[in-house]
Amino acid sequence: MDLSIEKYNKLKPDKKKEFRQMVKDKLVEVQSIDPFWSFVPTTGELTPEMKDFLGRYLKPEDIPEKVDGQLDSLLDDSDILGVSGGNQSGKSAVGAVDGYISHTGELPDALLPYEKKFAWKLERARKKYMMGRVVGVDGKQLRNTVLPSWKQWCPRKYLKNGSWDDSFTAQYGILELYRHNKKKCGQIEFMTNEMDVESFQGPPLDWIKYDEEARLKIFKENMLRFVTSDKVDVRMYWTPTQGLTWSADLFQDGIIEDKLLDYSINLYKLCTVTNPKANLKTVATILSTITDYNELKMRLLGEFISIVGLIYGQSFQRGLHVIEPFKIKHDEHMVVRGLDPHTAKPTMCVELAVDRMMNEFVCGLYQNDVDTEIVKYELAQRAKAKNYRLAWTQCDKSANTTNKALSDRNIFKELSQGKDAIPGLFPSEKYTGSIHAGVDEIKKLLKPRELTSGEEKFLLKYPEMKKSIVDKKKPRLFIFDLPECRPLIRAMQSLEREAYPNEDKKGMKDQINEGKHDAHAALRYIHQRRIRWMPPVEVKPHYEDEGDYV
Repeated sequence: MDLSIEKYNKLKPDKKKEFRQMVKDKLVEVQSIDPFWSFVPTTGELTPEMKDFLGRYLKPEDIPEKVDGQLDSLLDDSDILGVSGGNQSGKSAVGAVDGYISHTGELPDALLPYEKKFAWKLERARKKYMMGRVVGVDGKQLRNTVLPSWKQWCPRKYLKNGSWDDSFTAQYGILELYRHNKKKCGQIEFMTNEMDVESFQGPPLDWIKYDEEARLKIFKENMLRFVTSDKVDVRMYWTPTQGLTWSADLFQDGIIEDKLLDYSINLYKLCTVTNPKANLKTVATILSTITDYNELKMRLLGEFISIVGLIYGQSFQRGLHVIEPFKIKHDEHMVVRGLDPHTAKPTMCVELAVDRMMNEFVCGLYQNDVDTEIVKYELAQRAKAKNYRLAWTQCDKSANTTNKALSDRNIFKELSQGKDAIPGLFPSEKYTGSIHAGVDEIKKLLKPRELTSGEEKFLLKYPEMKKSIVDKKKPRLFIFDLPECRPLIRAMQSLEREAYPNEDKKGMKDQINEGKHDAHAALRYIHQRRIRWMPPVEVKPHYEDEGDYV
C-alpha cells in the first residue's frame, strides 16, 4: 500500500490504527524470512508483569531483581560457557545465533554496538575455513528441536542458492556455508548423545555447542578437538532437569571428576519470562503439573535443583553481587578477615572491606597449602601491599584445640603468637543453630533493599558501584570479580544443605555441606561477629580539669 504522510494524516483514527497494524505485520513477515539480522537478545531485566507471573509460583525471597540475559552469554568469551535455562527461555535460539556469528563473522543489527567484544571471533571467521559441531540429545530431539532452530536462524546469504536444502546433507548431518554463494567458508556437523564416543573423533574444531547436557565421556572426547586450537570455544545450553550432575561441578566449581580445569569457565541462567517469544500460557500449563517447589525454580529460572536444597539459590545473583574491583582506601574502608586454617589442605582466608555505610566487599581471598609460619607471613604481606586497615580476624574455633595427631600443636596459638602474629585474632563461635544463623545473616546482606538518601550521595563518590544498582535497590554484600575470589563465588552458587535420611521425623539438620567450600566457611566466620565500621583514628572527647572552673 503506497501512502504518503499527507494521505496518512487525513485518515480517520480507526484507519490509522489499521494501517499501523498492517505495517507491523509486514515487518514481522519480512523479518521472519531471514531472522538472524533482526535477532534481539534478552537482557535479563524483569518487568513488574514478569515478576507477577513468577510470583504465582515462587516465594517472594526467590524472585530475583534481575536475571541473566542472552546478551550476557553472547558477550562472554570464556573458554567454556554454560547457559542453563527454564522452558522457552531462548536457549536454543541464542546457541544457534552465537554459532552463526562464530561461523560467518557477521553480527545481527542489535549486536553491532558491541562489535569490539566480538572482534576476535569475527576476525577468525573471516580468515579461515570454520569447523563447528552441534550435539543434541538423540535423533528425535535433533530433528524436532535442534535442526529447526538452526535452520530458522541461519543467515540466508550463507546458504547455497539461499536454500537450506541445497546446503544441508541429512545423510551425514553436515551443513556447509558459502560466502558469496561460491566459496565454502565452513561446515557445521550435527551429532547426538546417543552416538558412540569414537564417532566424536576427527579433525580439530573451532567451536562446539551442546543442546542439552552432554554425556561426560563425549564432552571429554570433544575437548581433545581443541588441542591445536588457538582458542577453546565450548558452549552448553540446557535445562538442568537432572540436578547437580557433572555439569554442575564443571560450571559452578570448575572441576571434572575432582580435577580442577585450567580453563576460563562461566555460567548464566536464563529465565523463561524474559523471553518475549515465550508462550506464557503454555508455560503455565506445564507448571500446573509440577508439585515440587525446587523443580518449579528449575523450570522457571534455569536453577540447578538439589534434593536437599541449595543454600542460597536465587538469593545470590552473579550479575548483582559480583562487581568490578575498585581500590580499597585506608581512610574509607576497614578490613576484617575470616580464617579457615588447615594442615592437610589449603588454608583459606576471606578479606572483607567495610565502608562507613556498612556496605561489605569481599576484596580478596587467600589460599595456600603451607605451614602456619608462612600463612602468617603471607597474610601480613598482603595486608601491607594492599594498605589494609585491619580490624580483626575471626578464626575457626576448632583450630583452638591441642591436636595430639600433630604433636600437641595448637594452630590458633601458633597463628596468634610469634613473628608476623595475626593481630586481633578471635575464635569463632559454635552453638546449636550457629551455622544457620551465619547463613541467615549473609542472606540478609545479599537481599536488595531501597537506598537511603545518604547511600545515594555516597554512591556519587563511587561511580563504579552504579553497576550494582537495580531500580534504586542494592544489596549490602558484594564480591570482587577477581580470579582468586572464584572459589567463594562458586560456593555461593552451589552450596547445599546436609540432610538426615528421615528428616520428616528428625527435622532439619543444622549443617551445610561446606566440604570443599572452605571459602564460604571463612565468610561465615566473619558474620558470626558483629561488624561495625570505625574511622582510622578514634577521636576522644576532651575533659577539662576541675581547676579550670575555679
